Amino acid sequence: MAKKHSLFKTLLAGLAALYASNLIIDRAAKEKKMCSSNKGRFYSFREGEIYYTKHGEGSPVLLIHQMDPCSSSYEWSKVYYPLSKNHTVYCLDLLGCGQSDKPQMTYTNYLYVQLIRDFVRDMIKEKTDVVVSADSASFVVMANHLDPSLFDRVILINPCDPKKMSFETTPLQMVIKKILFLPLIGNSLYNYFVSEKKIRRKFVREYFYGRAEERYVMTYYQSAHAKYDQGRYLYASKTCNYTNIDMSIGLKEKTNLFMIESEQKHAKKIVENYHKINDKIHVTYLSKANLLPQLEKEDFSQTLEELLEK
Repeated sequence: MAKKHSLFKTLLAGLAALYASNLIIDRAAKEKKMCSSNKGRFYSFREGEIYYTKHGEGSPVLLIHQMDPCSSSYEWSKVYYPLSKNHTVYCLDLLGCGQSDKPQMTYTNYLYVQLIRDFVRDMIKEKTDVVVSADSASFVVMANHLDPSLFDRVILINPCDPKKMSFETTPLQMVIKKILFLPLIGNSLYNYFVSEKKIRRKFVREYFYGRAEERYVMTYYQSAHAKYDQGRYLYASKTCNYTNIDMSIGLKEKTNLFMIESEQKHAKKIVENYHKINDKIHVTYLSKANLLPQLEKEDFSQTLEELLEK
């Protein structure tokens, strides 16, 4: 009996420590105050409120950030205003990211396809050019497939390998997702995998070719932990391949499709796999840039402007 009592006390102490640790991380992230803003508006999507900004005049351009709980519309902070000189620029935080709602649910590819389609139809209300980053590319490609009348040029920045995007969720990943959804253990695991240290490592290894400014790391860290780590639902869904889809059919039928590819590992192979599906995709290569040239390269808005004129 004494041993059981001692084990119970140890378990309670461990759970209390996890809870306290999660609260400390949540408070520390909020204190950064890097990505909060009152300049935007909210669009009421059926699954939650979507934060977005609108600026400028001219033909509409929608900017969509990469799919990651630490990402947000901040990804476009260097190109947003230069583009708005000639365009009406819309920039949103995807559901589960930034200042948008982060509901407890399984995030799927089709959910984001619907969000993008509905946003263009309801808020922009005319044919729109879209610039999309990394693994969010499939959302736009499939939204265009669903309703091509809403989309004009589509520019993919360092999109994921289409073969990788076709990976399906395994039974083991279904179990992992359930664990990550748990309120205490899931929070702790999320805090470990999306820590400031690991985000900083991403900037060094994946996001930037050179050195990133500290404010970028802090903004991504705050975005990941906003709203008491509810980003774990998106993290679990993405990690377990629920946001994947075979987008071959959408790629085949799109004519005015452009790619911007940086000096990443396997970049040439990724371009080759896209050209196997659609050999008419126009590719622009960038030197001395990694996954996020829109944050890293000073003249990137000019690159986009040139493609938007084609």
